[in-house]
Amino acid sequence: MNARGNSLLELLVAVAVTILAVSVSSGLLSATRRTVTQQELLTEASLNLRAVVDALIRDVRLAGACLPVTGDFIALDGTNSADQDEIWIRTGLVRPDMSCIRTTTTSAVTRGATSIPVDSADGFSAGSRAYIRGPGGSGEYFTVTAVDLTNSRLMKATTFAADYPAGSGIYAIDERHYYLNSWAAPWGITPELMLQVGDQAPQSFAVGVEKLNFRYQLRRNCPPCDVTERPASEEEWRLVEQVLLETQVRSDRQDPRGEFLRRTATVNIKPRNLLPP
Repeated sequence: MNARGNSLLELLVAVAVTILAVSVSSGLLSATRRTVTQQELLTEASLNLRAVVDALIRDVRLAGACLPVTGDFIALDGTNSADQDEIWIRTGLVRPDMSCIRTTTTSAVTRGATSIPVDSADGFSAGSRAYIRGPGGSGEYFTVTAVDLTNSRLMKATTFAADYPAGSGIYAIDERHYYLNSWAAPWGITPELMLQVGDQAPQSFAVGVEKLNFRYQLRRNCPPCDVTERPASEEEWRLVEQVLLETQVRSDRQDPRGEFLRRTATVNIKPRNLLPP
C-alpha cells in the first residue's frame, strides 16, 4: 500500500511540475513573441526614419546646384503648418557625365511663344521642369512639353509673364515637393510622407511619418543668427544658411499592447549651393 501510495504521490508531483513548467514556458514564449514583435516594429520605424532623413539631407544639401547664383531664383520654398510642414527643393539636372543641363536662347522669345530656340536642347526631356532667366536676373518656371533635338528647340504650352531676349539662360530643374498625407489602411488611418517630382503624380515615399517640421536659420543677426518657422519674403529665403529638420516616424502596425512604436530625429542641414548674401 505504501509503495502504491508513494507512486501516486510521485505522479501527482510530476504532473504539477509539468503543468508549472508548461505555464512558465508559455509565459516565456509569449514574452519572447512580444519582444520580437516590438523589435520588428522598431526596426521598421527606424528604417523609414533613416530613409526620410537621408533623402532630405541629400536633397537640401544639393539645393541650388547647377542653377543661377544671382538674380531672383529661389532654390527652396515651403509652408509652415504645425507639425505638417511642406518643402520644395530645386536642383539642376545633370547629364551622365555630371555636366549641368542648361542652355541659352539663340533669339528673342515673346510671352506667347510656344517654341523656344536654344543653343542646344541636349539633356532636356518632355515633361521636365525648366527655368528661364533673363539677363537682368528675373525669370520663371515652365514645363517642357516636347524637345526638338534636330532644330534645337524646346516646346512649352504655357504663356510667359515676360519677353526674354537672346542669350537668356534656360536650366533643367529637378523640383521635389515633400509633404505629409494619410490613407485608410485596413488597420486604420496611416500617415505617410509624399514626394512629388515636378508635375508628376505624387508618390508615397515612407509610411508612418507623422511629423515633419522645418525651421530655417538665416544669415542675419549672427551670432546666434535668426531662426524662423518660414522665411517671410524672397529676400529672407536668400538668407537661409541652414535648414533645421525635426521628424517623427511611427511603426506601421501596433504592438501586442495596442500601441505604436515611434522614432524621432532632429538634424541641421546646411545647403551647399544657395545664393550668396
